Amino acid sequence: MKGNYVLLIKLDKSQYVPIGKLGVLYFIRGYYAYVGSALNGIEARVNRHFNPHKKHHWHIDYLLDKGIIYEVFIIPTQNKLECKIASAISREFNCISRFGAGDCRCPGHLFYSTRKNGLSTRAAGVLTDLGVTFLHYRVPVPRSTPPSPVILYRH
Repeated sequence: MKGNYVLLIKLDKSQYVPIGKLGVLYFIRGYYAYVGSALNGIEARVNRHFNPHKKHHWHIDYLLDKGIIYEVFIIPTQNKLECKIASAISREFNCISRFGAGDCRCPGHLFYSTRKNGLSTRAAGVLTDLGVTFLHYRVPVPRSTPPSPVILYRH
């Protein structure tokens, strides 16, 4: 299956994190939404994000060394919608400049919130507003393996 995804990540403490070629960035304790695409296999890409021993390839790989994924939204589609999704999320949450946007003109694909529920609710709202079908998984924390479906939304 091809598609796009949104990872919701909890960072327990404020800290500096080296992010590949972006350099060392300071991340504030809180909640983050990362928007990505996987047009060659979304299952493998999302599962990879849960692997603590993966080779660092994308910006998100570095942040996931410090944070925990607590929710995943999967958007099965043939279309690359990550920039459209990121643009919609950016209207309400602070963007981490250039993070995850090395192959596009977006300001970034990582967004910050102080509120866990606000970020989750808005991510679901953005996807609903875009009229896309999506799957929503809640991940028991702490967890290092991919989630099983707990909540399923189809629109």
